[in-house]
Amino acid sequence: MKRTWIVLGLAACVAATGCGKKAEEKLSEKLTEKLLEKSLSKDGVKAKVDLSGETMSFTTTDADGKQAHVRMDGDSLVIEGEDGTTTFRAGGAGEMPKDFPADVYVLSGADVVSSLSTPGGMNLALQSARPKADVVAQYAAEMKAKGWATESTMDMGEMAMLSFSKDNRTASVIVQAEGETTSINLTVGTK
Repeated sequence: MKRTWIVLGLAACVAATGCGKKAEEKLSEKLTEKLLEKSLSKDGVKAKVDLSGETMSFTTTDADGKQAHVRMDGDSLVIEGEDGTTTFRAGGAGEMPKDFPADVYVLSGADVVSSLSTPGGMNLALQSARPKADVVAQYAAEMKAKGWATESTMDMGEMAMLSFSKDNRTASVIVQAEGETTSINLTVGTK
């Protein structure tokens, strides 16, 4: 009975000071951090997770001792490791990577759905209201105008694939009709 009164008294104090929600959120964050750390450890990865609102960051150490720093913020994911930085953006954060090669054509007026930037290359997922055939013709002409050599072109009805090369780099474009929109997947990398 005495324990019940102590618990009720503590709850009343927390409620009176208005700290109940903050304490509850903090406890929830800490529990989630521990669950994520435990889950990652099952895969042999040591991690220290830090959750703050919509942001989560953690550092992992694999079995070989290599560390990677991971940060998730809204629709963005950034992984920094010994091999370089990988950035993924999706949803509302879909935007052109700042270091996207200027000599690679990006369809004007297309919406960036997502982007992926890795030490070995970049990928853009785009969407446009333009018809598939127009998009394919535009890429064929614009990539050639930017100095890229056409390696192959395949048209399979709803989908077309184009590949290009320039110096020590390759670029591939997959264009697919999807109802009223056309999806474009553009990948650039080194050979």
